[in-house]
Amino acid sequence: MSMHHSAERPTSRFLSQAECIALAKRAASFAAGGGSTSIDIESYWTGNIRYARNFISGSGEVRNHDVSVRREIRGAVGLMLSNQIEDLGLHAAVRRAERLLRTRAETGGEEFQEHYIKGPDRDKPLSSVEEVHEFISREDFNAAMHSLVQTEEATTTPHIFFDTTYNLDADARAAAVKPLLVAAKDAGVMAAGYIQVAAHGRAVIDSLGKTLYYPYTTAQFSVTVRDPNGMGSGWAGVDWNDWTRIDTTHLSVVALDKCVRSRNPVAVEPGRYLTILEPQAVCDLTQSIMSSLDRELAETGTGPFAAQYGRSKLGQRVMDERITISADPMDPDLGFPPFSQSGNVYHAATWVEHGILKNLAYFRPYGIRKLGINTGLPSSGAYRMSGGTTAVEEMIATTKRGLLVTRFSDLTVVDPMSLMTTGYTRDGIWLIENGKISKAVKNFRFTESPLFMLNNVEQLGTPIRVFHPNAPVIVPPIKARDFSFTSLSEAV
Repeated sequence: MSMHHSAERPTSRFLSQAECIALAKRAASFAAGGGSTSIDIESYWTGNIRYARNFISGSGEVRNHDVSVRREIRGAVGLMLSNQIEDLGLHAAVRRAERLLRTRAETGGEEFQEHYIKGPDRDKPLSSVEEVHEFISREDFNAAMHSLVQTEEATTTPHIFFDTTYNLDADARAAAVKPLLVAAKDAGVMAAGYIQVAAHGRAVIDSLGKTLYYPYTTAQFSVTVRDPNGMGSGWAGVDWNDWTRIDTTHLSVVALDKCVRSRNPVAVEPGRYLTILEPQAVCDLTQSIMSSLDRELAETGTGPFAAQYGRSKLGQRVMDERITISADPMDPDLGFPPFSQSGNVYHAATWVEHGILKNLAYFRPYGIRKLGINTGLPSSGAYRMSGGTTAVEEMIATTKRGLLVTRFSDLTVVDPMSLMTTGYTRDGIWLIENGKISKAVKNFRFTESPLFMLNNVEQLGTPIRVFHPNAPVIVPPIKARDFSFTSLSEAV
């Protein structure tokens, strides 16, 4: 297996670092009126295959460049999005950004203007663009730069570009699903799903000298197997950077087995149940926690981590002491690009440690204004949750009466202060009686908060990677008390 992580990787499918720099220089040359220009680029290629009713229904490739042009003068900002990278398109995007800029108010406070950020001795402003950039680079980017400027000999992580993904052509994608389609047909059920592999070049380049670039690949596989009479459904899926980490045979067997075992479900009364959530269900429910880890919102009284008198719940216990939630772009199993499309650098962070809220996310302007530091601590949406050693089979064996849930869908947060969420169970839910699965049951609508669930934990299993293509997630299966199912749903 060959693994490339060079910033200069040549390719025709997406823009290399040199090509991104050249594009940014061309865009900056069209700017008029002073100020700074920042170009954010997400250049990518995707290859996919779709299948339904036990037949491959389509295969395709997409190549595109998402370009964001940001013009800034004295704190006033104009932003324009485009996918045009030739001179005519770039020139038009810059001019539109400048027209928007003229409608924006300038920022009056010196603390928001990079030229007035105080230097390392904190007693005088920096005197030049070069000093500003050098200071910002030292304090905000040094932790990530060693991984951003790489050579073929470099061994730094994250290693998130894989030739195994980049070279997976249409024939190989089709071969990955053909055994499933044959097995589904033989079992008298219908399989449908999607494979997508992608390669990206992410760049953030500005006229002050910042140059960030990172190439990465992604791969995702998901499959749904349905009973033709609409009486059973099974699902399985996962995403990785490396295609070889995806066991399509195992996932296909899981989805097919769930479909067969979920046939002819019976109605069970809604209520509060001892519930075993498989890892995908845990991810589906808990991802709203990550979007709520906002320090500035919490200190203005908004969200589940707000406390009284303009404070947050930092330092307080917010969930079971066995739960730790963290993220690190250098994690070999959770690797992700170390900066966002807008240039925010992702540092390793422990959000919750042994149930205690340790950190809340914030951006660099907040760090400058409130904390007196020149860094931010943004959240990428990726996270790893600690677990235990209890297998799902053992959780079932120790349950007198409860439910086993595969996953959730159509989730809506109905109360942002508590993260109370409603949605539906999907693709396999079973009643457990006296330590054994007794029958498949009809789907429920549930109304529950992930924070309530994480304070009612009885048992935890081994964390695994799940299906969450927007940002990698590793979570365990969880057995929790008093999970609230509010009504039945006739949907399969």
